[in-house]
Amino acid sequence: MKKNKSRNFLVISVLFIVVSIIVFPKNSLSAAKAGINLWLFTVFPALLPFFIGSELLLQLGFVRTIGKFLEPIMRPLFNVSGNGAFAMAVGYTSGYPVGAQVIKRLWEEKLLNTSEAERLMTFCNNSGPLFMLGVVAMGMFNNSKIGYIIMLSNYLGAFATGIIFRKYRFMEENRKNFNLSKGFENKSNYSNINFGEILGSAVKTSMNTMIVIGGYIIAFSVLIEFLKVYGLINAVEKILTPVFESVGFNKNLIPGYISGLMEITIGSSLISQATAPLFQKVILVSSILAWGGFSTHGQVIGVINSTKINYFPYFIAKIIHSFMAALFSYIFLEFINIGETSISEVFFQGNVKTMLNIFETSSYIFIALLLTIIFLIIILSLTKKEA
Repeated sequence: MKKNKSRNFLVISVLFIVVSIIVFPKNSLSAAKAGINLWLFTVFPALLPFFIGSELLLQLGFVRTIGKFLEPIMRPLFNVSGNGAFAMAVGYTSGYPVGAQVIKRLWEEKLLNTSEAERLMTFCNNSGPLFMLGVVAMGMFNNSKIGYIIMLSNYLGAFATGIIFRKYRFMEENRKNFNLSKGFENKSNYSNINFGEILGSAVKTSMNTMIVIGGYIIAFSVLIEFLKVYGLINAVEKILTPVFESVGFNKNLIPGYISGLMEITIGSSLISQATAPLFQKVILVSSILAWGGFSTHGQVIGVINSTKINYFPYFIAKIIHSFMAALFSYIFLEFINIGETSISEVFFQGNVKTMLNIFETSSYIFIALLLTIIFLIIILSLTKKEA
């Protein structure tokens, strides 16, 4: 009965969207163009190096190597194996939904069990520094201080959320008595590797994921436009106005906040342009970036759909992360003077030059991340030998 109701609701929703596209073709076309522009010139070049690079490192056995050394760090803090350190590093330096993609691949390679994968999902799929510092701070607020406040708030919030969820399914995991070393000893021999084949597979997998992400971004861009056309955002705004006023936030921020709950880039842009105190804008943007937006949640569902990884813990964790990021931003703003600044509307001004610059910067970040991990492995190796 419940399945039939869910199916009927889904059919009605799809019909509603299709009819809306027919009735409002201009609006849907404009929103779709904006979504394509966002995906092609910002998201695609920012994420592709991380997708391909992480896939190559995974298939070449690099994750196993760092997992052995980082087990003493990851197990006490987050109750996951050292292999999860790679997902954490990539998730903190790349952006949605690379963390989820890496966790899925680690699970598929049996480098993580299901419980560990779900725990990692709660804090390793975050907005990337390139987006927070480049797109949001400089592109929308024209203020680098804001970017560092948002980035630190999101990372500390994610870290705290991971600690909160460290006991999730712990007793169940103990009952199953999962043996990591036994589960991984039958893996393939990495000495017989055809690099050309692995590279082709990495590119193919990465491009497929990027196309799925692009579809979600475009779909949610159109959906947000229809919510505006039908006045639903205005209706929700009236409901949220008393809530915002009770905590002292300007009601002009509500349309951007609602849009941000759907899609973080559009929401962040609207919040940055709203007539409201700057510190309130920073707190709200930090909160919605931690939440990720339903667009990102849809991408995550699409990524883990073929696995046994449960989405619900991730959903709850992102709510907690959202409040944590807002709280940390509030604390930082008590001590840091960001000042009022002019807003620079550069977003959605995509071109090939911008795309190449973002791709180059993203590649540098990934290489720097890789070198940092290798350096950490060397230090830990030397420390163990001395001990």
